[in-house]
Amino acid sequence: MTHRNKKIILARHGQTVFNRDGIIQGSADSLLTYFGVPEVKRLPSVAKPESPTMIYASSLGRAAYTGSVYSLQLQAPIRFRPAIVELSCGIWEGMRRSEVKGWSDTLRESWDDRPPGGESYQDAEGRVRAFIDELIEQDNHSTLLIVAHAGLNRVFLKLWLNLEPDYARVVRCPHDTLYVLDPDGSVRRRHPDRPQEDGFLFESE
Repeated sequence: MTHRNKKIILARHGQTVFNRDGIIQGSADSLLTYFGVPEVKRLPSVAKPESPTMIYASSLGRAAYTGSVYSLQLQAPIRFRPAIVELSCGIWEGMRRSEVKGWSDTLRESWDDRPPGGESYQDAEGRVRAFIDELIEQDNHSTLLIVAHAGLNRVFLKLWLNLEPDYARVVRCPHDTLYVLDPDGSVRRRHPDRPQEDGFLFESE
């Protein structure tokens, strides 16, 4: 595939107040917590050995701030993209997860499950595919760092690696873990306090 000459480092924004309090964010926004800010500041050192040369970040505040921390510490340019903002959760945004999903690990029960007034993973594929086309066609950098959101990152992984939807839907995207997608299609996890490991984490783990 044409994009397999690129290495992708896939990151999530730092913990926000809504994350901490179990409130659904979606396309709304929330400030990083006092835990989330130092957490984010530790991660550039984990990304540095991968030698990212360009950073793309969601234009939502929580991801834009996180991406800017990476940019400052890694001395790499950053570009902000509305195409990789988090999936809208419609009328659920601002509600507690427990109010709408109980103890379920995931907000969407299938790839085309759509919150009322929001987006499904399937709905987001068009804009994420357009973003991937930009990476393939316009960016010659071989190692790219992408800072986005849990739901959005699942859509990116599904398209970039040709994953089955039901597999991509349950990939867990922690705030403190980077996924390194190597050009050969392999996946590595990097964390500030643990040795490098292979593969994804899943919501059931």
